[in-house]
Amino acid sequence: MTPDREPPATPVRRIALLLILGVAAAARLTYLNAGVPFAVGIDEPIVVDHAVRILRTGEWNPHVFNYPSLVIYVHAWVDIARFLWGALRGEWSSLDGFSVAAIYQAARLTTVVVGTATVWLTYKVGLELASRDVALLAAAQMAVRPMHVRESHFALTDVPMTALVLLAIWLTLLASRRGSVRAYAWAGAACGLAAAAKYTGGVVFAAVLAAWIVHERRSRDAALKIGAAAAAAGLAFLAGAPYTLLDLPSFLDGFASLFAQFAGPWRASDPAWMVYAKHLWIDGPLMLTLAMTAIPIVLARRSVRWRWIPVLAFAAAYFYVLSSHTHVFGRYALPLLPVACLLSSVAIFELPGLAARVRGLDRPLVRQTILTIVVVVVLFAPLATTVRWLGAYKRPDTRTIAAEWLKGNAPKNARVAVENSGPTYLAAAAFAVAQTELLTDHDLAWYRENVDYLIVSATDLASYHDILAAGPTVFQISPTLQRWGPPIRIVKLRN
Repeated sequence: MTPDREPPATPVRRIALLLILGVAAAARLTYLNAGVPFAVGIDEPIVVDHAVRILRTGEWNPHVFNYPSLVIYVHAWVDIARFLWGALRGEWSSLDGFSVAAIYQAARLTTVVVGTATVWLTYKVGLELASRDVALLAAAQMAVRPMHVRESHFALTDVPMTALVLLAIWLTLLASRRGSVRAYAWAGAACGLAAAAKYTGGVVFAAVLAAWIVHERRSRDAALKIGAAAAAAGLAFLAGAPYTLLDLPSFLDGFASLFAQFAGPWRASDPAWMVYAKHLWIDGPLMLTLAMTAIPIVLARRSVRWRWIPVLAFAAAYFYVLSSHTHVFGRYALPLLPVACLLSSVAIFELPGLAARVRGLDRPLVRQTILTIVVVVVLFAPLATTVRWLGAYKRPDTRTIAAEWLKGNAPKNARVAVENSGPTYLAAAAFAVAQTELLTDHDLAWYRENVDYLIVSATDLASYHDILAAGPTVFQISPTLQRWGPPIRIVKLRN
């Protein structure tokens, strides 16, 4: 079924969209460099350091397959551009001078651009599914969603994957309306790129498959369309992650190791699906409630049902994949946020129609007032949460404070052993760094021979008795509500 096309946007709505995108960019740009270099985000160095490694070695094999390589490649090209621009301005004369601060500024700015583009894509998907007003409200919600604003401050794979998932959904909706082989191929290619950003992004192919079942399975060239989509998905994935084939043994080992962790035993009291539901609820309880209310509404209406089937199919498939694995982080639910924003916007614009059936609320002014109040409430709560998060994010956390203490109190070139959860990039402060997952990975004799200071950042210290007793604790700090980060103890070894 071909959806009704929206009339061209009025100047007021164009301005509204520009304002929404401006707010989205401003929220994501605010305090962009907070935490650099000593307190960057968890897993950020995996992406950033491998991108910089390409510049230093000239080798495009990432040698890491926890993630596919598309996002690493994007950051490598951004780093190349930033390095050349800095060289032209005399900021450095060799790669050795390429500063951590400049690298992270460029990497995070890239994420900001992608995150802001996600808001625009939410608008475009809303135009295909519903109306311009629904699209604008969904984009406005997405612009200030705390989880998405937060993750858009870090150079990770989740925000780019979310953008590519939304691009794939938009192209899928276009394909279902146009019904051409080329349109399905483009939709499939976007699915492949989403998978090349992060493996779970490939789940968005469920939307393509659902659109094909609903609209094309009985058409004369049905097999050609789904075949073109699948082939384009495979080629796009290999274009973004070519060493999947070029270094097949390493890819298979890395992929198996990653998903073996995901399939490990579940130790939390709540099931995984409930943990993700709680993350989405915390991000926006009213939004999630309205979104769940909208699902039966869109499915009950024949005029819009078939437009929504691909979107709902993706959301259901993606939530199932998340819930069936034990490695849980709230940011993994990011691709579900645009869908929730779109659904909740539909529910909000249903309110005037419901009010019209109630005596006393059936006057246009009353209905418009109700709609305005609900829109303000829906947008104010996430905006307030985002502002509070930005206010806390700008403050130095425990890792930065510990690193600054070391700079002021430890000898230059002192040898330090630091856990992955501790201060980052201490080498930028002229320390000799031994990085380890946990300090318990080595015995005390090794540390006495190779290290001057031990930086303990683990929360469970049951196995750290010998380490903590190996010398005086010269610095200690704990997190508070106003100061984020892990608890940190710095032990000076008796050699």
